[in-house]
Amino acid sequence: MVQKLRQAKLPVAEVSKLTGASERTIHRIQHEPEVEDVDEEEFRKSRKVGRPSGVDEFEAEIAQWLAESRKPEDGEMKGTEVLARLRQKGYKGGKSAVYEMVRRLRPTETPIPIVRFEGLPGEFSQHDFGQRRVTYSDGTQAVVRFFVSRLKYSRFVDVQVVDNEQQETVVRSLLRAYAHFGGVPLMSVFDNMSTVVQSREVLDDGTIRVNWTQRFGQLAMDCGFIPLACYPYRPQQKGSVENLVGFVKSNFFCGRNFVDRADLEAQLRSWVEYVNTERVCDATGEIPQARLVRESLKPCGHSADTYAFKVSVVVRPTARVHYRGIEYSVPAETIGQTVTLHLQQSSIVIYLGERKLCEHPRMPDNGKSSVQFDHAQELFRFRRGKPYAQRQLLLDLDPSVEPYFTELVHRRPQGWEKDIEQIYDLYQCIGRVDLLAAIALATEQRCFGAEYLIAIVQESASVCDLLSLLHQA
Repeated sequence: MVQKLRQAKLPVAEVSKLTGASERTIHRIQHEPEVEDVDEEEFRKSRKVGRPSGVDEFEAEIAQWLAESRKPEDGEMKGTEVLARLRQKGYKGGKSAVYEMVRRLRPTETPIPIVRFEGLPGEFSQHDFGQRRVTYSDGTQAVVRFFVSRLKYSRFVDVQVVDNEQQETVVRSLLRAYAHFGGVPLMSVFDNMSTVVQSREVLDDGTIRVNWTQRFGQLAMDCGFIPLACYPYRPQQKGSVENLVGFVKSNFFCGRNFVDRADLEAQLRSWVEYVNTERVCDATGEIPQARLVRESLKPCGHSADTYAFKVSVVVRPTARVHYRGIEYSVPAETIGQTVTLHLQQSSIVIYLGERKLCEHPRMPDNGKSSVQFDHAQELFRFRRGKPYAQRQLLLDLDPSVEPYFTELVHRRPQGWEKDIEQIYDLYQCIGRVDLLAAIALATEQRCFGAEYLIAIVQESASVCDLLSLLHQA
């Protein structure tokens, strides 16, 4: 700029105002050779501008180090390793100059063009987790996690709000997506999920083998699809998978207001229906539902609700098995033996070999244990321990039982066992919900004893019968 302005006969003082350079610098520049290259780094080197770096004398040696062949597991030589070698050779300068030279001298590979391709009917599906922080109408904030799936050929989409990203969530969400698609594609592509990919290993021929987690591998065999995993840190391999999450974030979550989670899920269902059946896809120029009929999908022989995870556990001396903090009762004859838990969506079935022992709700009402009546009877064979076993079973029903029984035992220290036996018999007749309601009313009225609970239940039954007769009339 200085040279051009001086060639245009502008005064030195005016050039100084325009460029910010001193008049002395301007006089020096106008007598230098004319600038012909915009590469400032090479220009400063050619003019020897700035303080010389102490790393320059090692430039040829650094270039030789960077060109060395290395094992694949070692990766490329990093700047820290180059700096360590230079320190051993007596280099006392700073690290920034070394890192800058490493960046400049490092050999660069010729970039490989990205291959874009369209899937054939029934060939690919894509799956990934995403999350988005939302603010509900009452001001509360929450992180909403979702599992999104798409058929590559038709662009038919399925989106589900989930509570976590655990392995069971992956499996059941995937089965729901297949049910929504109407079948299973040939191959399913996943991002680098730890619940899906256990490890990777490089074989002698340079190919990479993916080791799937045991449960996910079993699902792939059961449903008959070929799993494919994107390689970590290779964005060119998983662009379309990550774009799938971005599509949901930018097209559904942006510009919407949600009252609560239920409202969010309702709006999501409507949006998925609209995207699949009304909106013309930009990539294909067709509505996904119209292309879905051309997808060649295989029937899926499993459903999200009934597909069972199998876990082996040992029956404890209490004739119960434990899984994730919850107890389930089994026959006493199986104590010490290994049984298999078949974990379904809402129930758990327990087998001893091929023999079905029992079935429990996956999440009991009390959130801690599920004990069947016939299994409980085996606990009462020891006469002196029967009252305590019955009391504990009743205590496990709900925390509200404990204050009532505490008052009962202290009021009737010599007779509470008979009360407990009668209350347990009442529980077998009316069930958990009605017994807890009776205990709540008795506690409010300060009536502690089995006879009061029986009277409350009988009165309630009489009222119900009367209302039924009036309704019939």
